Amino acid sequence: MRLIRLVPIILFFAACKEPAPEFKSYSPQVSYKYLQLGDEKPIEKDDVVEVRLMVLSETGDTLHYVHDYHYFLEPTHHVLDSVFHDFHVGDSILLKVDRSTLNEYFKFYQVLQSDEGKVLLSTRIVNAYDKKSAEQARLEIISKREVQEQFELNNYLKALSGSIDTMDGVYRQILAEVDSSANAIKFGSEVSIHYKGYFLNGYVFDNTYEKSVTPTFTFGREYQMIDGFQTALSGRKEGERVKIILPSRHAFGEDGSLAGIVPPYTAVIYDVNIIKVIN
Repeated sequence: MRLIRLVPIILFFAACKEPAPEFKSYSPQVSYKYLQLGDEKPIEKDDVVEVRLMVLSETGDTLHYVHDYHYFLEPTHHVLDSVFHDFHVGDSILLKVDRSTLNEYFKFYQVLQSDEGKVLLSTRIVNAYDKKSAEQARLEIISKREVQEQFELNNYLKALSGSIDTMDGVYRQILAEVDSSANAIKFGSEVSIHYKGYFLNGYVFDNTYEKSVTPTFTFGREYQMIDGFQTALSGRKEGERVKIILPSRHAFGEDGSLAGIVPPYTAVIYDVNIIKVIN
């Protein structure tokens, strides 16, 4: 059934110049308000829903946003699926959601840091499809992302100051060097590091400092670190700091990360501090 409409106040992701309407309750976990009305095309219960979204804290801080990325949501029995299917194609809505409820549905790094309180989910419903049409639309969008990734990566590298090493398509910049006698990373080394991982636009998707953990791995052993990461660390020394820039083919590829944190065809950057190297 069509939900009661509110007068549109602001465009999706745009600033509001008038007092915003109050949120309307949808369920104990979710409330909503309209930002912009769509084209009245209904969404069927078995449709795959294509959305763009941004997650914000209640104070307006951005917790998750991937530029120009479309999510294809297959219907399940989750309350957020019910929300999306009760609106129409083209609608832009602002949801206030229990943080734990959003964490059940999406595995976004910044949001997952806590289950407490509420977050805002600013969403535009782009389209709705049967499963076959949804897959075709998804592949078309991913193909465009592949081209866009290379364009954005080239621009990023051109704007980067300082010398850059290139190794088999992996880019590396030494931020802090150490004495030549320091232990160097080689096959079989036990390596402890800290790192911050982020996209070309600066959005952080992983940060070991915030997790208060120091990852340790055996260099050269399979399935511990992504290949491009190990390529860039080869020969680097204990105490060094390194910026590693990875095209998607050397990072999370055409499928993105397993948890969905890194989208398909997304270049990533790691600022790495090599804490300890044991040979």
